[in-house]
Amino acid sequence: MPQLMLAKRVGRFRGDPWVYSSYVLIALAALLPRVLGLGQFITSDEANFWLLRSTAFLEALRSGDYTAMPITSHPGVMTMWLGSAGILSYDGLQRVGLLSAPIFTTRLALLQLPVALTHAAGVLLGYALLRRLLPPRVAVVAALLWAADPFVIAFDRVLHVDGLAGTFSTLCVLAACVYWHHDSRQRWMVASAICAGLALLSKSPSLTLLPTVGMIALAGRREQPTSAVTRQVGSFSSYRSRFRTLTPLLLWSAIVALTIVASWPALWVNPGRVVEMLWSGVVDEGAQPHMLGNFFLGREDAAPGALFYPAAIALRLTPWTLLGLLLLPWAWRSARTHERHDLAALAGFAVLLVLALSPFPKKFNRYLVPIFPALDILAAYGLAWGAERIAALCQSGTTTTLWTQRVRADALLGKVLLLTLLNVAWWHPYEIAAFNQALGGAPSGARTFTVGWGEGLDQVAAWLNQQPDITGVLIASTQVTTLQPYLRPGAQAVTPAESLPDKTGYVVVYVRDAQTGRPGAPFDRFFGPAEPVYTVRIHGVSYAWIYQVPPPVAHARPTDFGAGIRLRGYTTISAQEGKSLRMELFWEIREKPASDYTLFAHLLGPDGRHYAQADLPYPTSQWSANRYVTTELNMLLPGNIPSGTYQLVIGLYDPVNGARLPVKSTSVPTSTLDGPNAISLTRVRLK
Repeated sequence: MPQLMLAKRVGRFRGDPWVYSSYVLIALAALLPRVLGLGQFITSDEANFWLLRSTAFLEALRSGDYTAMPITSHPGVMTMWLGSAGILSYDGLQRVGLLSAPIFTTRLALLQLPVALTHAAGVLLGYALLRRLLPPRVAVVAALLWAADPFVIAFDRVLHVDGLAGTFSTLCVLAACVYWHHDSRQRWMVASAICAGLALLSKSPSLTLLPTVGMIALAGRREQPTSAVTRQVGSFSSYRSRFRTLTPLLLWSAIVALTIVASWPALWVNPGRVVEMLWSGVVDEGAQPHMLGNFFLGREDAAPGALFYPAAIALRLTPWTLLGLLLLPWAWRSARTHERHDLAALAGFAVLLVLALSPFPKKFNRYLVPIFPALDILAAYGLAWGAERIAALCQSGTTTTLWTQRVRADALLGKVLLLTLLNVAWWHPYEIAAFNQALGGAPSGARTFTVGWGEGLDQVAAWLNQQPDITGVLIASTQVTTLQPYLRPGAQAVTPAESLPDKTGYVVVYVRDAQTGRPGAPFDRFFGPAEPVYTVRIHGVSYAWIYQVPPPVAHARPTDFGAGIRLRGYTTISAQEGKSLRMELFWEIREKPASDYTLFAHLLGPDGRHYAQADLPYPTSQWSANRYVTTELNMLLPGNIPSGTYQLVIGLYDPVNGARLPVKSTSVPTSTLDGPNAISLTRVRLK
């Protein structure tokens, strides 16, 4: 009980407002980055799996068909429960008229919201448990590092399993430490067991909690004092001691099982099917490389080796959590016995999970999300120790008091926490792209691991939605399910086979397509050989490249006008006496034009006489490089124009001074009938 007594003394010294303020601070730090901007982008797993699985789970609940509830082997039950809650909230808001029209981003945000709120509540509950394990100042630092960990937040904001497994697993370990190391009231053991059950319902690797809690119980038993009378009783007393240790573990296991059965109705009707599906998930899925391949250390690697997870830990930590973990061995020496046991439990859980995941060829760094709250807590202890050592070294003379030293240490920790909060703001809302800045940041992460889970495609859609022709063409992309929901009505994304379908106007190459080099056909025609019209970058990493597909040209007339404008050709001409001559001109913009130019078009007869002309101002200064532009040429024809064959001569000039842009072409003859720097585009026959 020494820690509880210390916490009470500190609480009386600083007053209850400080304690309440710390809870408010941590609640805000946990809540805001998890709920702000929900629905801004959707991950591929949400689009392809979890939205559909949550809908199927809810339908099974409504219909009472519990045999349909074994949906995935993760098992992902908590994810589907929370997704179902989001669906119900969205439907309810529609029924009462608060949502007048279906909006995908709003629906997605409401589906993600129960997950985000669960995680924020988990951090706050974790802080309450940490105050029973660690000194209050260390508990505050630990909770804030957890609340503001970008890697943790990234998966706390999505409808997925890894974040939920992490939150429930951390609460399980902390509550078990409270019960077996500090306060033997059974409510802590019950809380630990319930959280273990919820973690197991989230993702099967949470099975590592079973040996972790066993080690926690064993460490607590070893610390129980042995009296002289007990030693004299001998083996019978030893048996009773073992029984007293085993009984809470058996009760804990029973509550875990009860939580799982109560929360998963599929176990009520067909437990054999559930077990079969879970076992299949381990054998058939986990034991095989991912079907889409993998990427590690700059090359394609379907089954990364043992170095994968250590590298992922180092690169996904923040610089200060990395520093805290490096200081932890020295801080360990000054820790009290109970604190050592608590820290060892957190470290043991992290090590066990890494060891359990490492033999499987299917590896992603997000599989490590469950251990990062534990790593944040361990780092907080190391940082607190380091701040105290630095404050002690900064003492000036012998007049420095212990209180002054503590203030200096708190000031150092405050700066670290401020950096932590600023770091979240820096990465938000793309915390999923966060990598350790001390080891190269996001560019280093993109060179080491597979990146791109849907982030950035919202920016792709935003740019495409601004294009005037977007509803008349197709968008080719391998990421249709994560791009299409953000396109405006009428715009359509497709995944082509070997060649682009007709009417393809834009091609989007995503970072996952390009990490291993050139993407597959037909995207390899654009990535590398062509210049993108727009590139989406997130923290220094190119995540998506948008290319405009050149429209098909009926009649090619490649001609350069100046340095940056090229005429590609025109459509079939339509001309009628007394009415008009109509055609489309196709341009390629290689460099952004410096000013607006005017197109002149002259219709010349066999005698060189001008029979019709048009001067069309073009907003060329608004044309961007690497774009394809289509313009319409419409020239009125006089009613008395004679029948015959005419030449259509065109060119571009500066309306300010009348100077024509120089013309260069190897396949189209220049026209001298109408002055320099003009081309004879085609012959027009009028009858």
